[in-house]
Amino acid sequence: MAEYTDPELRERIKEEIKASDKGGKKGQWSARKSQLLTQEYERQGGGYRGPKDDRQKSLEQWGKEDWQTKDGGARARGNRGETKRYLPKKAWDQLSEAEKKATDSKKRSASASGRQHVPNTKAAKGARAVGRLDELPVAQAVKLVGELDKRQLTSALQRERDGKARKTLIERLEAELSRR
Repeated sequence: MAEYTDPELRERIKEEIKASDKGGKKGQWSARKSQLLTQEYERQGGGYRGPKDDRQKSLEQWGKEDWQTKDGGARARGNRGETKRYLPKKAWDQLSEAEKKATDSKKRSASASGRQHVPNTKAAKGARAVGRLDELPVAQAVKLVGELDKRQLTSALQRERDGKARKTLIERLEAELSRR
C-alpha cells in the first residue's frame, strides 16, 4: 500500500469530508467520499510513497468511469431521503427499461428506510460486469463471465470482437454461451 506523505493532513480532510453531506449522508463513509478525500488530499499537496495497492487502484479506476443515475444525472440523492441507484453509463446502457427501473427502485426503497449499501439486482450486477470487461486484464475479465446472463454474454462477446478482440476472453465467452 502506498504510504501517505502527510498522514495528519489526510486524517483532518477525511474527518471534514465524513462530517459533510457531500458524497453521502453526514457521518457515513462511502466510495464517493473516498474519491473526494483523494482529490482534496492531492489538491492540498499530499502525496504518496510506494506503489498503490489493489484497493487504491480500484478506487482510481472507479473514478475514471462515467457514473450517473438512471436518468443520466450526477446527483443520486432524492428529496425524500432516498438515494437513486448510481452506476456507470456503460452499465445503464446494458439494461432494459424494466431492469433499470427494478434496480433503481430497489436502491430507493432500501435507502429510504436507512440502508446505505444495497446490492444491485442480478441484471444490474451483470451489466456492471459487461461494462468493466474491456477495462480489465484478460485474467480478471474471464472471472466475470459467469455473472452474465445470455443476453449480456452476447453483448460482451460482440463488444470484445469489435474492440480489443482478446482471444482468451472471446473463447471463454463463446464457451459460456454454448453451455446455456
